Amino acid sequence: MTDRGCSILTPREVVIAAIPGAARVGSIRAAALISVDPVEHGRRRAVDLGAVPDLSVLHALMCLPLGAAVPVTDLGEGVRRLLDRAPRGCVDWSADRSRVWRSFVPAARVSLVVVRSANWRPGLRRAAVFEPFAPRVVLLTRAPRRPDDIAWEADVDRAGLWISRPGGIEEIVPAAPHVQRYVKPAGWRFAEHAYAAWLTHSTTVCLSPTADTTAGGRVSGVSRP
Repeated sequence: MTDRGCSILTPREVVIAAIPGAARVGSIRAAALISVDPVEHGRRRAVDLGAVPDLSVLHALMCLPLGAAVPVTDLGEGVRRLLDRAPRGCVDWSADRSRVWRSFVPAARVSLVVVRSANWRPGLRRAAVFEPFAPRVVLLTRAPRRPDDIAWEADVDRAGLWISRPGGIEEIVPAAPHVQRYVKPAGWRFAEHAYAAWLTHSTTVCLSPTADTTAGGRVSGVSRP
C-alpha cells in the first residue's frame, strides 16, 4: 500500500472523510475511514472486477494460496463449483483448467470505524460488533455530564471515545490499534463491503483515505488520487 500526500487528520477531519455505512456487519452499519490498496484496485479496474462480498466465494478463495497454481484435483467438489462461479478476475485457470491460482486479494481495509450515538451504552454495544475487524471509536453527539465516568469503559473495551461539542470534536479516549488474530472469510467480506462503499463514494467525491489511527486522536495518511 502506498501513502501519497500524507497529512494528519483531526477527529473532525476524520468524521468528514469517513464514508457513511462503509463498515458493515450484518444489519449494523457505521461510517468508516477506508484504506485502499492502489495495486489491487488498479488490477481490478483492468479486469472490470468490483467488490466481491459473496461469503461462499470468499471461503473458496481462501482455500488457495496467492499466486500459486493448485491442481484442481486437490480441491473438493464444492470448492471447485464455487471457483467456477467466482467473478472474473478472482482466479486464473490454466488452458486445460487442470490448475487454478488465486489473483484476488482484499482491495481495502477499514482504518477506523466511527459509531455515532446520542448515548454511550448503545453506542458501545454497536461498536463492539466491529471489534474483530477494525479500530473503533464512539462519537457521542450529546455530551455526557461526566465523561470520566465512561472513559474507563472505553479504555477497557479498547474503543475510542469522542464527544461532539459546539466548538468541534473532543477526544476523550483514543481508539486502540486493531490486533488481527486470524484471517477468516468474514474479515474479507467486511473489507469487500468497505471497498464497495468506497467505489460508490468515489464516483462523486475524489477522496481516497489511506489512513492509520495513531495515539492522540490524529490520523495519518490521506491520499488524493
